[in-house]
Amino acid sequence: MPLRHSLALATVVLAFASVSSMAIAQQATTNDGVYTQAQVDAGRETFTEYCAACHETKFYQDIWPAWEGRSLKNFWFIIVGEMPADNPGMLYDEEYTNIVATILADLGFPAGDTPLDPNGNMEDILIAAP
Repeated sequence: MPLRHSLALATVVLAFASVSSMAIAQQATTNDGVYTQAQVDAGRETFTEYCAACHETKFYQDIWPAWEGRSLKNFWFIIVGEMPADNPGMLYDEEYTNIVATILADLGFPAGDTPLDPNGNMEDILIAAP
């Protein structure tokens, strides 16, 4: 095989491998243990103080199907931008992230070893049915 064909083949193989690994990274779902129990523990009090009066678990169970297949970061952005209703965006990013972990736990999604990170892994996590 001539050198230029070998280089072209190698380029195609590398491009395919890159696309394949990106597709695998996007396969993570909320069923894959995408938050830690420590985040839930840290978020429980904040959730109780700022969310629970208006948003019981049933609220999230009812809206969850509309979010399925979307990025978890989109869900996080909505919460940051709209909650609490009387002062949206008032909490720290870490508090909002811990609230999302608390919601996931309340919906029955499993905890894992890697914490949610809105500046990292959250973009690639797809929302799934519990």
